[in-house]
Amino acid sequence: MDETRDIPLDLQPMGDSAFLVRFGDSISPELHARVAGALRTLDSAREPWVVDLVPGYASLMVLYDALRARPEQVRQWLEETLPRARPEPPSRRVIEVPVWYHPAVGPDLEPLAQEKQLTVEELIALHTAPEYLVYMLGFRPGFPFLGGLDPRLFSPRLSTPRVAVPTGSVGIGGQQTGIYPVRSPGGWRLLGRTPLRLFSPEADPPFAVALGDRLRFVSIPEERYRALGGEVPA
Repeated sequence: MDETRDIPLDLQPMGDSAFLVRFGDSISPELHARVAGALRTLDSAREPWVVDLVPGYASLMVLYDALRARPEQVRQWLEETLPRARPEPPSRRVIEVPVWYHPAVGPDLEPLAQEKQLTVEELIALHTAPEYLVYMLGFRPGFPFLGGLDPRLFSPRLSTPRVAVPTGSVGIGGQQTGIYPVRSPGGWRLLGRTPLRLFSPEADPPFAVALGDRLRFVSIPEERYRALGGEVPA
């Protein structure tokens, strides 16, 4: 039985062109299934004034064109459509992500291991053990926010974010882990780097992972990382 079905919907207007649909306030596969089900149902019944549907960990943002629809019209559509939504089971697709865990590409690997009173090998074993669920994509094109991190690895973001985090960097931020698909600023603790390309604008689809996929990190040596096209700092 899915107990989250008993939680009433919470529709909150966000400015004059969006509603936030809240399903809860935690990170859990059950809430993710409700968000994914609502996304599918709303998308299948999409009105022409809907601009975008943006899923979060436990919520769904509905953006609409305020020149084509009134707030009460949007609310009525949501109240009539959302009750038809059913939890969406996660994808059966499991994607292996090869990662070279090394201080040369993961500057926080050794400090974080010391902070957690673990050896580097123990930290890597904890990070590679779970299958992580892709709860949402964002921040940068194709950046996967992954849930399922071992609580022993929960770590706050850096107090001062880095100006530039290289493409493919694998990091931890709070209760989450993720992969930087493009070079960008970032404050997550960096453990290593993958040669896997998560964002290819010329591809169709451009993103290597999708909402509901499961990811498994696999530790690889430097030689394998290089052979797969990984870049090594000079």
